[in-house]
Amino acid sequence: MKHQIKIKEGNFETLFYHSLGIDHFASTLSSSDRIQELDLSENDIGPENFMLLLKIFHSNDKILSLNLADCKLDGECVAKLCKILKQRNFSLKFLKFRNSKFSEEGVESIAELIRNHKTLLDLEIFNCGITERGGRVIGDALKTNFNLEKLSIGENILNKKDVEQIQ
Repeated sequence: MKHQIKIKEGNFETLFYHSLGIDHFASTLSSSDRIQELDLSENDIGPENFMLLLKIFHSNDKILSLNLADCKLDGECVAKLCKILKQRNFSLKFLKFRNSKFSEEGVESIAELIRNHKTLLDLEIFNCGITERGGRVIGDALKTNFNLEKLSIGENILNKKDVEQIQ
């Protein structure tokens, strides 16, 4: 596991007992810049605990694959992560957020990441509470991104016209 970390199907509160344990976990991972794959999917991380994990992404700018599917993240979490990724990580190829609740703030941040990130190939934002307005914002961002090869955006509230534009 020298280049990847996979922690799946657990509850962070149970696994690390409390936020102090999560903070120690994040500190440990942030002390290495060698992580290329980080899979935290299917964990009930939630917004408060995820904020403690953000330090991982400040120091690990070579992460190629990040899976945060089913982690119950909100728009603020997504916005803060996207800001870090946009500024520091120029290697990211795969990003998954499935089953989160983005809000307008999260959608705007995802769109900004799409607009400016030149290595991102695969983005999963399936069932993330994206509204018609969010679909337009993402569609507009895709007009300037010619690198994204796969976008999973189903199970959101999108306008048919925006879906056609995205496709």
